Amino acid sequence: MSVLQLRRDMVVVEEETAVEIETPFPLRTIDAEDADVAEVTEIEEDGETDERPRRSFLQTVRWWFNVAIVVVAVLAYPVAILMASDVGDGRIASAVDRTKWTTPWTGAAATLMEKHFNELGWVTDAPSWAPIARLTGKPAYQAAMASSIGEFVSLESKQASSLGQADPDLYAAARLISANSTGVQLRAARDALLNYDRRMRRRSAPPAWSPVQFAEQIAVLDAWAVKSQTEIAASAAVLGGSPIDDQATRAVYSAKGRAMAAYVFLDTMNWPESARATEARSAALEAWKAAAQFHPLFVLNGSPDGSLFGNHPASMGFLISQAQRATAEFRASVETPARLASPLAASAVPVSVVK
Repeated sequence: MSVLQLRRDMVVVEEETAVEIETPFPLRTIDAEDADVAEVTEIEEDGETDERPRRSFLQTVRWWFNVAIVVVAVLAYPVAILMASDVGDGRIASAVDRTKWTTPWTGAAATLMEKHFNELGWVTDAPSWAPIARLTGKPAYQAAMASSIGEFVSLESKQASSLGQADPDLYAAARLISANSTGVQLRAARDALLNYDRRMRRRSAPPAWSPVQFAEQIAVLDAWAVKSQTEIAASAAVLGGSPIDDQATRAVYSAKGRAMAAYVFLDTMNWPESARATEARSAALEAWKAAAQFHPLFVLNGSPDGSLFGNHPASMGFLISQAQRATAEFRASVETPARLASPLAASAVPVSVVK
């Protein structure tokens, strides 16, 4: 068979090459029936429905947890400032055990200072970014308290010298304690007071108490009341501005610091065993305690006659005047005609007796 004949008998079928085009998503032809079904699922009798996927329980918990973290981060610093504002005025009580101290007033001073630089924090030692450094009242409170303690220790040192019992530790403590003292200085002063008290214990006889010395000590408390009244009157006279006033806050908290020092020292003073003196002493302690515990959340310096904002400096001024009057009555109950005869009292501390 020839090649020509073979080619005529063969059937040649040509196949077309199919080219496939890839699409990013499959195409689907929606006919009329499918369109009706889709429309029915999207529209119900009561209106349109939301086909967004719902969160699972764990996703909901995670979302609320993230919200809580944001809230805590925003409020952490203000809350820390509020917590740092504690000045220890909520639990005022006699903290000195007379059986453990030969001179109880040294225990009062040492305990009061130690509570602040060990527990509550001493503001002057804090860095500028610390929450306690943002406070206004606590620095004024601690400065006035330290200044008052320093004045009382200085008086005791002078009284010891006048009796021929000058003590180097007592003198050193008086020099270390002031309104500008740091925590390191207060610790050193506390140690000096402890050494002084141990030395008095070894002598088995503390310096003899006399009516003149008592009058000098009462004169110091009276001077603190006068100073607080002066600062409070100056701040209360500034009206017409913002009810929350920094000057009023400092005046009120300075008065609180002096009231705290007055309370702890008055609590450790010797007093005559008479019914009148005991009653007057208790009244004076309660009055100073009330002033030391006066603690408004915010010190307001509004109009005394205002119905919206009060005037806390005026309220503190009243408490200080009550404490000053009760202290003067306690002093009078001792019945010491020579209580004003001491040249030390006249030169060191001004005396002002409120009848």
